Amino acid sequence: MKILIADDEHGIRLMFKTFLRCGFSDSIIDVVVNGAEAVSAFRDGKHDILLIDLHMPVKDGYQACLEIQEICGQENLKMPFVIICTGFTVSKEVEKLLADKTHYTLLRKPVDCEQIIDTIRAVT
Repeated sequence: MKILIADDEHGIRLMFKTFLRCGFSDSIIDVVVNGAEAVSAFRDGKHDILLIDLHMPVKDGYQACLEIQEICGQENLKMPFVIICTGFTVSKEVEKLLADKTHYTLLRKPVDCEQIIDTIRAVT
């Protein structure tokens, strides 16, 4: 399994990677710091799972998700399962994404190891 973590906070990236290493030690885990890097990394890596923050510099998580959806549609790729992580209230646009339960879910920060691992296991 290939997992992509996109978050602008170093401590969060490190924590998420540690959680994922505990639950999915044989997985490939890539880490980026903003939405633009997330789109680029997805193009290169075709990840199965995205763990993405909404509020990031350069390009936010919502815009990154839309671009990744577009890439999947244009290139006939399987859409990854996206776990949106945020401590903020989500916009109406994000709520529309979250209505697609086969590809999106929301975890509110702070999240713990068990929440992330259980969420991924439920969709893989």
